[in-house]
Amino acid sequence: MQITKAKITKDNTIVATYTNENGDTVTIEGKNIVHKDLTAAFSELIPHLTILCEQKEADGKLLGNLPDEIYSKLEVAGYSIGGSDDSEGVTLTGKRFLMSKKVLNLNAPFTMFNNENEEYEYALDLYECVQKCSYEVEQYLFEKKWAIVQQELPFKDGEASDMPFEDINPDAVAEAVEGFENAGVTFIINGEEAKPKKSRKSKKELVA
Repeated sequence: MQITKAKITKDNTIVATYTNENGDTVTIEGKNIVHKDLTAAFSELIPHLTILCEQKEADGKLLGNLPDEIYSKLEVAGYSIGGSDDSEGVTLTGKRFLMSKKVLNLNAPFTMFNNENEEYEYALDLYECVQKCSYEVEQYLFEKKWAIVQQELPFKDGEASDMPFEDINPDAVAEAVEGFENAGVTFIINGEEAKPKKSRKSKKELVA
């Protein structure tokens, strides 16, 4: 299987196209929020978009010396892989956020990964970044690696102090914990991943 096209939507989900083992082209539109690792992988393409689209921040600078401001001024929304063998390459799509609050859409020229006629000196790094993106897209599509959106608790009158702990049903809490564990849910807590561990405590201790 090979990811040939991927895009982060305005709703922070993924639309991706891949070629399966039978050579069929399949397009999937996800409904879940992307994981932070996928967002980070796409962000690694921003320096390449900056250089390939000849943005002012790249003038006379090496790939590793681009200013940090590019990450707030530019964004890579997707990529499309084309060609084959030595002619395989990628087209990056993204945007630049203007001072006028408007958005300038950017489409980098098709850049080959491993071709002696390719003038882009960072083609190998570009290839590695695209591979990281494709890996995270595969994890999203087939391994359910999504972000978990925190839900609001049903406090009375919008205040936590109005909801006494004795009103919590111990059985419901225990069932919820087991349900999340069996579903393989990944929690994002303060930017870190944490999987719920099965508690050995009694149901009443869970809400103590």
